[in-house]
Amino acid sequence: MIRPLVVLGVLLLAPGCDDSTTPASPRPMPEPDPAPAPDPGPGPVPPEIAAWIDANAHPFVGTDPSLPHGDIEFLREMVGDARIVALGENTHGTRDFFEMKFRILRFLVEEMGFNTFAMESSWPEARLADRYVRAGEGDSAQALSALVFLVWRTETVLAMLEWMREHNERGGDLAFHGFDMQFPGLALHNVLEYLGEVDPVHAAEVEALVECLNRYANRIDSFPRWPEERYRDQTDAYRAECGASLEAASELLLANRERYEAVTGEDGFEVALQSLRVAIQFHLFRTGEQDRDMSMAENTEWIAERVGPEGRMVLWAHNYHVSTQPETQGGYLRETFGDDMVVLGFTHARGSFTAWDLQGNQLAHDLDPPVEDSVEHYLSAASAPQFVLDLRAITENTKDGSWLAEPHLTRFIGFYYDPDESGRFWGRDRMTELYDLLAHFETTGPTAIVPFSALVDTESLRPWRAAGAGGRPAGARRPPPPPPRGERRGRPIDRRRLDAASLPTDPAPPDPGRRPGSGGGVRRGPCPSGSR
Repeated sequence: MIRPLVVLGVLLLAPGCDDSTTPASPRPMPEPDPAPAPDPGPGPVPPEIAAWIDANAHPFVGTDPSLPHGDIEFLREMVGDARIVALGENTHGTRDFFEMKFRILRFLVEEMGFNTFAMESSWPEARLADRYVRAGEGDSAQALSALVFLVWRTETVLAMLEWMREHNERGGDLAFHGFDMQFPGLALHNVLEYLGEVDPVHAAEVEALVECLNRYANRIDSFPRWPEERYRDQTDAYRAECGASLEAASELLLANRERYEAVTGEDGFEVALQSLRVAIQFHLFRTGEQDRDMSMAENTEWIAERVGPEGRMVLWAHNYHVSTQPETQGGYLRETFGDDMVVLGFTHARGSFTAWDLQGNQLAHDLDPPVEDSVEHYLSAASAPQFVLDLRAITENTKDGSWLAEPHLTRFIGFYYDPDESGRFWGRDRMTELYDLLAHFETTGPTAIVPFSALVDTESLRPWRAAGAGGRPAGARRPPPPPPRGERRGRPIDRRRLDAASLPTDPAPPDPGRRPGSGGGVRRGPCPSGSR
């Protein structure tokens, strides 16, 4: 390559140049820089580590959800009597992860009596999907579109919804829930519709109390979903006053609990109250008083209370959210459920996946090869192309397996990916501090997004009424009242890590003011909202 200084020398020697600036003799042409050597990739994994992985791995045949259960029977002992099994994913666009999670759900439902499914999706909208799953209202395409985030509009999730409906038609009672709180529009709609039926006198008062948020909430029946002015852009004083107003609405509902329950029953009241709580969580998220993962854990606990101590739940979310490190959904749930929860993380070494760029384009990306000394580098040495490891007995003293209890790079990709900054999508962690089990795939492929379908008619919806025979079993205890506004648990958020997960509700770029990054060295904390 000709260096800039040489180019300048040639120009100075051109006709018409001032001779006083011309060198007495031309400078010799420098030798071009040698071409960079090709990246040899990570070196070989020590044979003793490869042998340990093979000795401890539980291989499975494949990810097709229709496969018989025999090759994943090992999950029965791994799960045991746990009430909750949380399934992660290292990207929101990996078909193999989605298919295997569907397959595991089917095993847990058909073989181990799990009866509840909860997904990283908006809490009120997911109740529309539950209407389809348990009562057959609408169709599978509408149920899929009700999940709000584009990452779930895939062939695999659509097939899973249809299987859940078929399972319930055969006599099952598998419920569908969401636990996210980034969209308050339908939640507020639920509250006002409920009060319009049980207490028209107070309905107008509550409508006035929640108007401060409702005017900036997402629309539930039109596009674009968000108004021009946004709640996050209002002044601190406005949001503080609105928070007090939302709390006043909650106190009004609680003060009239017995009277309202006499009309709609205890379950109906609790759904209306939880709808308002989700709207308050959105407010707390926007004011920084409560992070997204804490709210998702709070909503998961609400679901667990409803299904009772005999109910068993499968969670579906990103690896980051299900992980049990502090200040994550999984970390909060570990505090509540302890060993009654089993967490399964997912990793992959090579292949492709789908993700979005900052302009809102869905693209297929190739995974970079595993980096030297990473978890994926070691796991690639296994003989089996896909397998599960149980991490719970591994310590820093485990011969040839101690590396899983030590800090190593591992991949974290959310809904967003920039191939020019692939190094940002690696973080250093101890796997044993994140997950109980780890599923690894040597090669994976991308998800396929399916078209959007119009939502069911929300004007005729009475979302507090049970969708099917489900609800709280007899003898199950009532959920505790919502915690005081702004109450936090644990330590301050460590913002060094992943920003993984949600997407715009319609094809538009994420908010350019919020960098939806991920991975090593990048802030951790609330995921970008579904806002554009």
